Amino acid sequence: MKNNIIVYLITSILLLSSCDGYLEENPKGLISDAYAKTEEGVESLILSLYQQNRYLPQRLMLFADTGTDVTTYGMKGTGWAYESSYYDDAKLISNSVNSEYWKYLYQILNIANTGIQYLEETPISSEKKKEQLTSEVYALRAFYLYLIVETYGPAAHYADTPSQTVITEGYQPGIAAFYKRILSDLDIAFKNLGIPQDTKWGRMNIGVAKAIKMRVLMALAAYEDNIITEAGYTKQQCYEETIMLCNSLINDYNYKLLEDYASIFDVNNQINDEIIWSIQYTSDLVYNGMDGKKIDCNFLHRYFVGWCNKSVTNSNQNIDGLWSHSRVYGREFRVGMPTYYYISCFNKYDKRREETFQTAWCRIPDNWNNDPDYSDTLLIRTLDVVSSEFVQAYKNRGIIVDNLSDIYDTVTGIPTIDGRSCYHTITKFLDPSRDEAKREEGFKDVILLRMGEVYITLAEAYVRTNQVDKAVNTITDLRKRTLIPGHEEEMKVTASDMDIDFILEEGARELGCELNRWYMLKRSGKLVEWVKKHNPDISLIQDYHIYRPLPQDALYEVSNLDQFVQNKGYK
Repeated sequence: MKNNIIVYLITSILLLSSCDGYLEENPKGLISDAYAKTEEGVESLILSLYQQNRYLPQRLMLFADTGTDVTTYGMKGTGWAYESSYYDDAKLISNSVNSEYWKYLYQILNIANTGIQYLEETPISSEKKKEQLTSEVYALRAFYLYLIVETYGPAAHYADTPSQTVITEGYQPGIAAFYKRILSDLDIAFKNLGIPQDTKWGRMNIGVAKAIKMRVLMALAAYEDNIITEAGYTKQQCYEETIMLCNSLINDYNYKLLEDYASIFDVNNQINDEIIWSIQYTSDLVYNGMDGKKIDCNFLHRYFVGWCNKSVTNSNQNIDGLWSHSRVYGREFRVGMPTYYYISCFNKYDKRREETFQTAWCRIPDNWNNDPDYSDTLLIRTLDVVSSEFVQAYKNRGIIVDNLSDIYDTVTGIPTIDGRSCYHTITKFLDPSRDEAKREEGFKDVILLRMGEVYITLAEAYVRTNQVDKAVNTITDLRKRTLIPGHEEEMKVTASDMDIDFILEEGARELGCELNRWYMLKRSGKLVEWVKKHNPDISLIQDYHIYRPLPQDALYEVSNLDQFVQNKGYK
């Protein structure tokens, strides 16, 4: 507990002392040089990065899930959720969410840079401890640099040394410079990171670092050959090393695919063998932080929850026994919703379909904080278009059925007006551990990396290197837990299935809405094609949208605008 308090206080100081401008925060805040250069001070500074990571999930939801093929905006999806869906350049540039993400990424990068410098200057009592902290902070910095360059591309500002004062001169050396540093940092990290089973849950270890490098190499391989070469690799080497890393994660540690897909996201199973890295939260709000603009709590549980106390066919009337907010079914927010494509891309014999989308709601007696009575179903939302006879049969039993064709126009895929409020909840982030139905703060950990992604990435790397039989075996292994007995043939994959389109579809089925979809589509080279094809709400997306725009307020504060420029295409 004492260590937790130290981390919280230091992080609070860091955040309270930061300003709103471009990379101007003092990373030590009110901590003196004398303390920051002690063993306790520099260790606390580095460990504070884990609490700073609590900023990430909400921002990754907005930057990595919205504007893709799997989600679109709900009735209340204003701001970035709406504007990212439309790819309206002027609004993307001026949106405060973009500005906040930019500032956050550079603030946390600056803390990591400071930790690296101070570790070099500070005597540490144990060489082993110094090696561990060094490996840890280098791996974390590599992760932050990866997010920066993959989001903002060639226009990203590069920094690998700390800043104590306002920076008004931007530096854009290009994508290769980022990747050279990222890969160098990971090489340093690999030297002394502990194995997963010997590391505290949530801390950086060799498994996490390998999974980060897996993403890094797959992203690097998508660039032009000159960028890859400058970073020290060839495209083939990127894929071959990715294959090696994935197989190591599968075979060398205690990670494994869980037999039950839904149990990965079970709030009562937050430490499990499938998770490689997650961000921790606690029911003690003192340590989570109460200010959504500062140390974020986990708010993801609310974003993909629509009205479940109303029917799409009669949205003006409440359903007796269901609540607009509930502890179990979620706090209605109506910001994001699944696309018709996301719901439709599953085989009906794929268990992941029912375990990704809420399809039935049962009576919650007396109080919205109570558990449902699972013997009394009141509302069903179908995942297929059903007949009027099907709807009537359930109506005769007192159960309302929202047909898929009432939620979406199944020809165009566009949600209906009431469908943007009454839709299937995406269940991965639901948090019934909240003590109140309207509780905004969630306590559930957020998964950043897990073994399902390793299998998808391994299959992709095999496809890229024309090893389709190995890709088939990898997907077959992944799908074992998704099979409904008696329907194995319907879930069988063959060599003829194995292309990048299939990998993207399987990635949606396995990893949809897990804070990485936009980045996966980007590295595939099919972001624009895939979004145009599968998300009819998005019509303005262009080839240059593979990078997010620099926020306008960052450009206002840069003095060398003749050299520090916006990403091409944005005006």
